[in-house]
Amino acid sequence: MAASYREFDSSVNYEEEEALPWRQGTPQNTTASSVEFRSMPDEIPSNLCPVDIIGENLQHIEKSTNTHMLYNQDDAKIEIWGTRKDLDQALKQLYALAENELAKDQQERDKRIVKGWVRPEKALTDKQKRKFDRRSAREREERDYRGFPPEQKLFNGHFVLPRSDIPIARIIGEKEEILHPIRADTKCYMWYEPSSNLIRIVGDTYESVEEATMRVKNLYIKVVVSRKIPHVIKDGLTIYNGWVYHLVEPPHEPCEVRIANPPSWLYLPYDLDVVIKLIEPVYKRESISALKELYPDSNFDVLQSIRESNVRTIKSALYKAFITIHLLDEITKMRVRFGYVCLTDFPREPLWSMDKLHKKILCDSRLRSKFAKCIATEHKQIDPLFEILSEYDQQWDGSPFREFKICTIHKIQKGRNQETWPCTFEVQFKNDGQIGSWNVTTNEKNILDINMSCLDAVYSWKLNIKTTKFLSNDKFTAQGAFVYKLRINPQNRLVYSNTEEINVVTICEKTRWKYWWGTNYIIEITKYEFWELSKYMDDLPGVEIPLNQEPPLSVTFGVSFYKKSWEEAFAFNSSLNVGEAPEWHPYDIMDEEQTGGVNDLLNEIRNFLEVFQSKVLIPSEENNNNNS
Repeated sequence: MAASYREFDSSVNYEEEEALPWRQGTPQNTTASSVEFRSMPDEIPSNLCPVDIIGENLQHIEKSTNTHMLYNQDDAKIEIWGTRKDLDQALKQLYALAENELAKDQQERDKRIVKGWVRPEKALTDKQKRKFDRRSAREREERDYRGFPPEQKLFNGHFVLPRSDIPIARIIGEKEEILHPIRADTKCYMWYEPSSNLIRIVGDTYESVEEATMRVKNLYIKVVVSRKIPHVIKDGLTIYNGWVYHLVEPPHEPCEVRIANPPSWLYLPYDLDVVIKLIEPVYKRESISALKELYPDSNFDVLQSIRESNVRTIKSALYKAFITIHLLDEITKMRVRFGYVCLTDFPREPLWSMDKLHKKILCDSRLRSKFAKCIATEHKQIDPLFEILSEYDQQWDGSPFREFKICTIHKIQKGRNQETWPCTFEVQFKNDGQIGSWNVTTNEKNILDINMSCLDAVYSWKLNIKTTKFLSNDKFTAQGAFVYKLRINPQNRLVYSNTEEINVVTICEKTRWKYWWGTNYIIEITKYEFWELSKYMDDLPGVEIPLNQEPPLSVTFGVSFYKKSWEEAFAFNSSLNVGEAPEWHPYDIMDEEQTGGVNDLLNEIRNFLEVFQSKVLIPSEENNNNNS
């Protein structure tokens, strides 16, 4: 077909010969692809209204595929002009729209099914039947142990709720539905007694009653510790900010500290539109002895005292965080990220002694910050870091890894009301372009932020712990319907379409390079390509939106650092059943004898920072090297 088009003018009379190229396709060699192309249906199905498919979508498809499209009402056809590659993309988008309308039409017809005319259900496959039988057996077990026992049981126990200010529904559910899995697993009966504020548990064996009692106790503890996480309510949603600490790593020689403007070369987060400051050292050039006399609080003893205080603070903060997440049946991530601690709320006085900064400013709850994790915007800026990490064949097999983080709004219709909440998809593709591993999470909680400003280094770091809750990743749920419409186009960019239930807000394409650091730690270098896509949320469901139609809002590189044992311990939590506890204990993660504790972690961070800073030049140094 023609690779370009010209606008039609009804006042011009074309000769028949001139009109033919516009009516017919340009002759092509008969190849497998063209045969496949010609076998595709080119008529709109008679049971669909063309307006429903086309609507306002033609212009969108034209723009995103570089084609020209026209609806021929007489023949009920859509005529398309463009290159073969662009035509294929346009047809895929049209077929996706048609499938979406067919699915909606089928749903409407299913609602209007007349009794006596129901089509017989399709027979289940062996795999589906086994899954159905397991689910049915599980539901029967849960039903069998609801209510009171039909006969007296040999063993009984109880758990007294220590506090009465927590609504019992928060612990066991409005209709005690949270207890159902515990009943089925332990074969015990249990019920709440309001008069005594306890949960009674009875069963046939001592072990089963003991296990059920412990799991009920864990339910209560989980609710209590979760309530302690610092949070705010915004627009009806609970936002967990977690515990936030600001610390400073003292330099090797005494100094004062200035709260200063950032350098012009600093890469700031794209959404940071407030005035920021950085903490930087101010060195006096007098001798150390004279400096001690002039500034008695800025001596080596003070610096060592601050270092020791930092270790105690980090130990305490981590232990508090580990107790909080210990019983959560959620995904937990603990990462150290490198970049810059940018103060967004700070004192007016710019100059401070180290001692006063440590004791008065950093512990003030009014101090606020954002962490800028961008250390480069181009691959070549961090090539030296790649080189040194690759020297000893420490790169992971399969690296780099490509994945997409898709932030969405999930809508559910409940009667006349519509509920919405944010959920996040993480999707990987196989080498053949098919959907690979994926998950969807919601209810993100920020548990802990430790912001460490390093005065002896250009880069600082932040230790972060956060959790998220799994949602179902069944292919036949609303989440699955959204994911299995994702694809990679010939331009190697993601193509997505909103659905009735899922609307995309942002997408971040991540490319991760993973390397071993020593025997236990892992270094990740990540390229982030970010798109803000809320402007397409009002598009009709089924309209495909390719990311290559516009450049990403930002392209950045970041570096993170974590320990393999953290991942192994936290992996237990994502598969916990109701009321179960993982195999790890809050003391285990930073145990001094087994892991080296906080001191070992801080030493490894310092060692990596030394290498990192020597290999990744800040822009001002990079420019000087280029000029020379």
